[in-house]
Amino acid sequence: MNSTMSEEPDALAVVNQLRDLAADPLNRRAIVQDQGCLPGLILFLDHPNPPVVHSALLALRYLAECRANREKMKSELGMMLSLQTVIQKVLKSHQLCDVICAKLRI
Repeated sequence: MNSTMSEEPDALAVVNQLRDLAADPLNRRAIVQDQGCLPGLILFLDHPNPPVVHSALLALRYLAECRANREKMKSELGMMLSLQTVIQKVLKSHQLCDVICAKLRI
């Protein structure tokens, strides 16, 4: 088994655990105040496995629902750039789908 195959389930397990913790409003402030959780979630936004990115986005959405977290999240190193990168990838995917649909006349 190659290292990529063994790392991806671990990344997905970790990000899913953070997502599940962030789903509970009582955990949201503590997660953002923790030294490693928010930077870790941001790193997951650049992961090559789409389910990992999706789970990280859900976790960040939950965290942003807490008003007290928003300023810290906005100022966290890499947060806005990583979100912009995800948006660009999604837009590129949508554009490709639009081209395919247009060619197929769907």
